[in-house]
Amino acid sequence: MKKRILIVEDEIMIAKDIESKLRNLGHESLPIVTSGEKAVEKAEKLRPDMILMDIVLDGKMDGIEAASQIRNRFNIPVVYLTAYADDEILERAKVTEPFGYMIKPFGERDLNTTIEMAIYKYKSTEKLLRSMYGTINALATALEMRDPYTAGHQRHVAQLAEATAREMNLSDDEIKGVHFAALIHDIGKISVPSEILSKPGKLTEIEFEIIKSHSQASYDILKRIDFPWPIAEACHQHHERLDGSGYPRGLKEKEITLGARIIAVADTVEAMSSHRLYRAALGEEKALEEILALRDTHYDSDVVDACLKVFREKAFKFSD
Repeated sequence: MKKRILIVEDEIMIAKDIESKLRNLGHESLPIVTSGEKAVEKAEKLRPDMILMDIVLDGKMDGIEAASQIRNRFNIPVVYLTAYADDEILERAKVTEPFGYMIKPFGERDLNTTIEMAIYKYKSTEKLLRSMYGTINALATALEMRDPYTAGHQRHVAQLAEATAREMNLSDDEIKGVHFAALIHDIGKISVPSEILSKPGKLTEIEFEIIKSHSQASYDILKRIDFPWPIAEACHQHHERLDGSGYPRGLKEKEITLGARIIAVADTVEAMSSHRLYRAALGEEKALEEILALRDTHYDSDVVDACLKVFREKAFKFSD
């Protein structure tokens, strides 16, 4: 199947030779780029199906750093090109999880085999991710079926957390992690008796302690699942507060993961904005005033600022 492939190579004769090989193999070669900075720029603009990336490039950004940014932001498969197999360089390259390596010079047959293997690996990875997404959505649905009074809460928190993370210029990969952690942040409430979850009046002290246990339960449920993001930790920590007044462990400031800090703000805003069995909705403006008042003490200032901008400048609205 024809693929749109970006060549990143600062030796133009080598790049032209690879371009010719790609065309002979029936692929489309996009305009050649010669630096890591240009590779990231073109990856964002052109969204190629694959990138053939020279590891050693002129300029401030080498191929490994460029590949890392491309993987995190755009999820485009990268195959490395190198003239020699230096152990230290290959160790750095391995961290970026490339879809293959090619030692220059190489023939057309080797190039074709590497491309086919990279495509197969990428499709397999995407299939596993789709399966994982299905599992996460199933967990979210299971909780909503058990706790109808907060139906839609996790979806709404995920929407706002994603919008906030995007406003903070997190990478596409980091945004996905925040979204999916938010989508199941309350999964531990499965362990809370339904009569407490749906109680219309004020909770007793003991009942509130049981409700608070859902953060630890969320972590216990999720910690053995090998997610590509720190989802278990984010769910565990989303009721922690910067000043240490949160639960379950009284973590402070940077001890709390960024994902948990984002979810904490989104969770508060959504909960205050929505109707609950025990109280009427307080409204979005009241919720935004709350997070602003507790900026720097309870909530991360960068997260609060991004959330306020999402509502007040980007006109964010929850959708069902």
